[in-house]
Amino acid sequence: MSSSREQKPYIELSVWIRKENNQYSSWCPELDVASCGDSIEEACENLHDAVDLYLDTLAEEGELSTILQERDIKVIRHDEPGERPILSSLRAGVPTSA
Repeated sequence: MSSSREQKPYIELSVWIRKENNQYSSWCPELDVASCGDSIEEACENLHDAVDLYLDTLAEEGELSTILQERDIKVIRHDEPGERPILSSLRAGVPTSA
């Protein structure tokens, strides 16, 4: 059985990780969202949470479609055939109002 996150439309995003002293910073350049963590895994998880929150906030404010279009970010639906980006490190579920 698939989770609800897997059934939502999604976008594929890049993740940049950099070690800074005793922590790792994580950044999604497409959305300009950043986070950090004590390990690479934690930095990625925290970034995923930050991206989800950002997308949910944009959806609540009615700005999600506009921002995705301005930044040329394609929403991928499960029933759409087509090419998928080759390099991606983060999949974010898109609120259904997109």
